[in-house]
Amino acid sequence: MPSERVHVLSPKTWGEFGNFLAATRFSRALRGALDVEVTLLEAETFLPWLGDIGAQIRTISLESPDTATRTERYLALMSRLQQRFPKGFETDPGPEHASALTGLVKHLRETGPELVVGTKGFVARLCVAASRLAGVRTAVAHHLTNPGLLDLPLHRSPHPDLTLVGFPWAKDRLVAEEGADPDRIRTVGPLVAQHDLSDFMTDGSGPRTSEPWGERTGGENRPKVIVFCNRGGETYLRVLEHIARHHPATDLVFVGYDDPALARRAAAAASGARLGDWRFHSRLTQAEYFDYISQASKSPHGLLISKAGPNTTLEAAYFGIPVLMLESGLPMESWVPGLIRDHRLGAACASPEELLSAVDDWLGHPATIERHQRAALSFADTVLDQEAVVRRIGAAVRTLLDER
Repeated sequence: MPSERVHVLSPKTWGEFGNFLAATRFSRALRGALDVEVTLLEAETFLPWLGDIGAQIRTISLESPDTATRTERYLALMSRLQQRFPKGFETDPGPEHASALTGLVKHLRETGPELVVGTKGFVARLCVAASRLAGVRTAVAHHLTNPGLLDLPLHRSPHPDLTLVGFPWAKDRLVAEEGADPDRIRTVGPLVAQHDLSDFMTDGSGPRTSEPWGERTGGENRPKVIVFCNRGGETYLRVLEHIARHHPATDLVFVGYDDPALARRAAAAASGARLGDWRFHSRLTQAEYFDYISQASKSPHGLLISKAGPNTTLEAAYFGIPVLMLESGLPMESWVPGLIRDHRLGAACASPEELLSAVDDWLGHPATIERHQRAALSFADTVLDQEAVVRRIGAAVRTLLDER
């Protein structure tokens, strides 16, 4: 039995499912790399007020009329949080902080894990403060799942015992802007979800129910388009209607994540206009989701349309699927369009109109999709080597545990 215990703490209400998905992947990577007991925990269990913040983030994401408003509202919320938890609070938490951290302090005192990992910078800062208030020797690590979060002071700190980053420039920022010890920051590479969706989409235990996508209607060579919507539903309905009118000879899957009404509206909007194999979902089994991903990746003209989130972009690249992304207006995702452009992973569009124009260009000139597919596969081979990433994570955590 493993004697060392690692608790991975992640908010489940921040950023839809992306944060908890990243934490799920990290937990499994750590279990595979080290002989330690790894427990994944929802941060809201101990810090319920994080759920209130998550609800506010969701409202900002869904109800902001445009990207500029979304950015302004999100930054205002982060600023209020930063005022409540200012720079350096984690090394000398006051009574107001102790009150907010009661549940987490109690958890650390009662369980005393050797290491607790926060998958957001803010959560890692809360863990540093809670471990000091609890008077335990629990080490604290920060797994930086999205380097764009470094644009927000709320998520930056030099105080965790270990910080794991995906890209060298993220380490450079922490050293330059926070005075962090470079020896306590390890560049391990980006960790992508791969096949870890079962923990939050469904239990993944059911049989495979999806039929081959498009094959029964002679669509082996038709473009296979996945529209993944977990924010900004109206925009993606416009995209769907546009494809139905102008590019009906496609095979298309629309996923309105956790929004059955949106999936029904999408099906109604496209009814009567389809020539290809079109499907609509709000929830999928793990097998069904990756069946679609696999078929899109094997298609010579497969592509993914979604918001420009880092996890979605990297996951698509891992499977060699080009992306057509719409900039989200969230500051921590503002670096993603540059990633897409620099590595030719697809296109990141600043407006719905630009996205519709890109859809026309790509579906009207399939060679464009093929070029981006080749670039995505090259990026996956050179940057997203997951075996190497897991080894680096394991080595960094092993060193920290041995030091403690």
